[in-house]
Amino acid sequence: MATGPIHAKDNNFGALRLFFACLVIFSHSPSILTGNREFEPHFGPATFGEIAVDGFFLISGFLITKSFVRSVSVVDYFKKRVLRIYPGFVVNILLCTFVLAPLVGAGLSVFQFPNVVQTLLRLLLLSLAKLPGVFPGMPMPSVNGSAWTIPYEFRCYILVAALGLTGAYARLRVGILSAALACLIVSAPNFLPDGSGALYVVFGGPFQTVHLTGIFMVGMLFYLYQDRVVYNGRIALAAAALLIASAFVPAVTEFALATCGGYLIFWFALHSRVLRISIFANETDLSYGIYLYAWPIQITIAYLSRSITALTLSFLALVISAVFAYFSWTLIEKPALGLAHRGRAARVSAAPPPARDPRARRLSEVAPP
Repeated sequence: MATGPIHAKDNNFGALRLFFACLVIFSHSPSILTGNREFEPHFGPATFGEIAVDGFFLISGFLITKSFVRSVSVVDYFKKRVLRIYPGFVVNILLCTFVLAPLVGAGLSVFQFPNVVQTLLRLLLLSLAKLPGVFPGMPMPSVNGSAWTIPYEFRCYILVAALGLTGAYARLRVGILSAALACLIVSAPNFLPDGSGALYVVFGGPFQTVHLTGIFMVGMLFYLYQDRVVYNGRIALAAAALLIASAFVPAVTEFALATCGGYLIFWFALHSRVLRISIFANETDLSYGIYLYAWPIQITIAYLSRSITALTLSFLALVISAVFAYFSWTLIEKPALGLAHRGRAARVSAAPPPARDPRARRLSEVAPP
């Protein structure tokens, strides 16, 4: 078990986020080429892409809860969250809509006034406007089929603030635990509808909302119960064994991914030797940019070369999306985060130092995204 305080960059969250972003790419390539998700690599009933999304939401639940607890105000919290999510997303969707889409079948229709208004309104909701005519002949014609998860994540950010404003999180742990279990149980049979129409744009599909909120809340619980959870190699090995066994029992796979998978994520992130790739990724966070740009790059390559193999497509998309992600981080995301933290530093410097909970010392310096 690790000893001593864990500082801002002394963790493996960066490596994990990069891993999950890459997993999404390799999972999506077969379905982009064929339109059949059955060809995606699976772990039990879950595709690798779904596992990656669950991993992202577990990590976000932990770090975003910590971000709220350490924020000097609700305004400070939302300022950080908005400046982390919106700038990169907005630039990506504008490029996909007004640069890529006209070149791959949509034509000049994207510049018509009603379509421009729809695009801008949907941007406020972190949603991609419908673009008829893109990628004709492709089985999954969307300029960004991965971006659908972003509004679900931001709605979870709102949930964190709403729960935090009701009182101390310590008094809410049992309630959040019950709600997380209920979400995982209800979403496990996968009988909830996907949703459509205006309500879907604002609130999301019922199944996706329940499932992803449940996963996010499990991440919250790993932070809120940090004084109770024991991390060591033996427990991690047992969690890995249970997780592997769950692949043969589809009814419990999602629950095992959330619990056993969550334990493995936070054991590796916070209590394992810090990898060199994590040191780099914690300073230069390419994961969000890779996640945003991989799909449009993948489907464009597949559109131009219909005979490409899924493996070749994955490697090409990974390299090119990493380049786009670097420029997104350097030119957009990092400067936006600088604005958020600069304002916070000025307010904190003018205030007396807050009391510290000694039980939280081990994790108190882990930097939120």
